[in-house]
Amino acid sequence: MVATNTFDPKQLPAQAFNWVMERVQKIDLFDETKVDLQSESPWYQLGGLYYLCWVMVLMTGVILVAIYLPTTAQAYNSVDLLSHNPLGSILRGLHKYSGDAMIIAATLRVYRMWFTAEYKNKGELTFVLGILLLVIAMYSGLSGYLLIWNQRAFWATKVFATFPTYLDITPANWAWPWDFAHYKSSWLIPNMIGAVTQLIGNITHQGFSTSQILMGGSSIGQATMTRFYSLHFALSLILLVTSEIYFYKNRLNRINLKKPLVFLVIAMLVFTAIIFPAESGTRANPEVTPLPILSDWYFLALYQLLKYMDPYWATIWTLGIPFVTIGLTLLDFGPERNWLKRPLFTTIGIMAAIEFVVFSMLIIANMANIETDPPYWFAHLIAMITIGQFWHWAMYKQRLPMTVWVLFNLATSAFYLIFWHLVVENTKLAGAFGGHSMVAWFEMMFHGASVSINFTNLYWSMLWLGYAVVQMLVAGFLFWIDRAQRDARLGALQPEGARA
Repeated sequence: MVATNTFDPKQLPAQAFNWVMERVQKIDLFDETKVDLQSESPWYQLGGLYYLCWVMVLMTGVILVAIYLPTTAQAYNSVDLLSHNPLGSILRGLHKYSGDAMIIAATLRVYRMWFTAEYKNKGELTFVLGILLLVIAMYSGLSGYLLIWNQRAFWATKVFATFPTYLDITPANWAWPWDFAHYKSSWLIPNMIGAVTQLIGNITHQGFSTSQILMGGSSIGQATMTRFYSLHFALSLILLVTSEIYFYKNRLNRINLKKPLVFLVIAMLVFTAIIFPAESGTRANPEVTPLPILSDWYFLALYQLLKYMDPYWATIWTLGIPFVTIGLTLLDFGPERNWLKRPLFTTIGIMAAIEFVVFSMLIIANMANIETDPPYWFAHLIAMITIGQFWHWAMYKQRLPMTVWVLFNLATSAFYLIFWHLVVENTKLAGAFGGHSMVAWFEMMFHGASVSINFTNLYWSMLWLGYAVVQMLVAGFLFWIDRAQRDARLGALQPEGARA
């Protein structure tokens, strides 16, 4: 007989095209196909709320264009003059708070998609578009933030526009293989990352080039204002054209919300604009740096992350968060969509929400010191994933996910302790003790040698390794119990003669 399911490479393009088209046909841009679910849960109104708030942003923005002057010399005065007019203040407040509401709706919608696993059943593209809508809303708000041209906006934009330059700075403790003076104190992984960064950077200068494009030069000025003003319009224009084509082609309603809810949302935005007028602050001054430097609320958590990590890795994490989020969905196998029956992904979602709130609060309180602060955020990440893994084991008794997590945790904790604290930091110790690094450690630990080293992270790294070992022992014990219970059940099913 001839097999019917044989692999044929020639069919790959057609299969890939069919895969994409099946998901394109199920795209849900603003929850317009979930009208029936709105009666079951208000969470399915978030897409319509996003679109409604976006329309408010567009309408108020068109009016503000006629008043605002996009130059560094006149921008602040035009905004401040508008704020002192009662109607102008309400108009500006509506524009600001509608944008904030749009970001809140987009964020909650992504969380809803995550917890209800809407990326399953051919919903992958809808989830990707949900994240893209959130990113567009955030960067549209960020580009408009500078247009006020006040002190806070100027310096927050400076941080944002200059941090891509860290991509040109290779990670610490790496060297080329032929650089024997430094190579002996470095390991393969940072060397690989450093080499890739150097090779790409020598051709593209990706960090410097990105910063130059954003700022229109080496500093924030009129060119930066022009670029951000254009970007602010371009993001809304691209989204407007795309969504209109989508609605026209599919003959769908744009706002699938009941009229009382629409009026309520608009009334709340107007009320907020009246009670809490948008602030103008003080005019931007490049000569005076405010401390702390704070962005708008939706980027505060990322600013705190920049304080907690090496700038290179913080930049990589910041740019990679959307891609990591999308990549994790590919690991959510099975048809189950109930959040209580997907413990690992549920704990990851809860962890992300907690760290967003806590990081935002910490940077407002100006609490961050990469040299002395224990890595609570990293410990929280490890602990939450561990909770998810053991919760998953309790429900499904699957050994593979637990084994992968336990071994990964053990290997990375051992690598981090050995590499960062028994190899990298030995550069300081070896110099103090004649090149004998291991002797240096014993001298330091037992004789109180005065050496500059980060003991906080050292002790936390040792604690992490111990935690990983205990976790491995507990997992092994659970595997043994499960195996014993299975053997007992199999024994009970066998006939008495066979057991004898």
